[in-house]
Amino acid sequence: MRRISYLLAILLLLPCCVHKELCWDHPHTMSVKVEFDWRDAPGADPDGMCVYFYPVGGGSGYRFDFKGTEGGEVNLTVGEYLVLCYNNDTEAVQFYNTDDFATHGGFTREGNPLEPMYGNAASYSVPKADGAEDERVVICPDMLWGSSDTEVEIVDKAENVVTLYPHEMVCTYTYEVRNVKNLEHLQQMSGTLSGMSGMLTFSTEELDDECVTIPFASHSDGVSLVTGEFYTFGHHPDNEEPHRMVFYAVMDDGKKYCFKGAENLDVTSQIHEAPDRRHVHIIIDGLDLPQPIEGGSGFDPSIDDWEVVEVEIEM
Repeated sequence: MRRISYLLAILLLLPCCVHKELCWDHPHTMSVKVEFDWRDAPGADPDGMCVYFYPVGGGSGYRFDFKGTEGGEVNLTVGEYLVLCYNNDTEAVQFYNTDDFATHGGFTREGNPLEPMYGNAASYSVPKADGAEDERVVICPDMLWGSSDTEVEIVDKAENVVTLYPHEMVCTYTYEVRNVKNLEHLQQMSGTLSGMSGMLTFSTEELDDECVTIPFASHSDGVSLVTGEFYTFGHHPDNEEPHRMVFYAVMDDGKKYCFKGAENLDVTSQIHEAPDRRHVHIIIDGLDLPQPIEGGSGFDPSIDDWEVVEVEIEM
């Protein structure tokens, strides 16, 4: 009888119990709005952006990708993060150490000095700039826009907003070769620039100190001017090696010429003294292309012999 009374008492108490959600000691996941403010790169037009959030306490980063330039919402646990972003539409740039904020960076693959003329299948052995014979040849990067924030805190509140300010992370180099003779007989042309850096660490924007040579395309107006534009990570500020340009020209008679000169094509001062290190313009005045031989053999890309021409070019 006493046992039955005890059970009845328990049953009477059950309706009084109110279910309550228990909050265990675990990190909460919050919605975070990621915004890109393009004030530092108003002309940027990437197809999309990626953002990495690295927990301050350690661990691999969380990557989120966004179409276009506006950003969007992601879910993250409450805590402090190191953040970096860059456009995710690159083709030439490859990435390393993506799991580590401090060393996450970009580089480009090795190439050939004549790749702008013959494509990535080019395997020709050609003369290189004086003093840069042992430098690796790597292709130019794509345009990179990005930024990094040392610390962002995601808190347990209704709205978390992270605003990032991307800017240009690579340099744009333009050049012009003026007063070029016999340009009407030019079939193809490209060039290289020595003493550049081939890697960039995103968090600090520090350049690798290895000197590399980068190939670039050349465009002729058919009269007297050769111009070009290419991207580069830039040059390491502590690099004392000169920056020398070399031009490779294929004439319409099939002859191939390499224009180089230890002093004449040394553009070190133009690069180092440029008002804006992100936008460098190089000017070379005077280049004499040889007059083709009448009745020449015609263009033959299989010929590997390059005649080196060291001429005086006024800077």
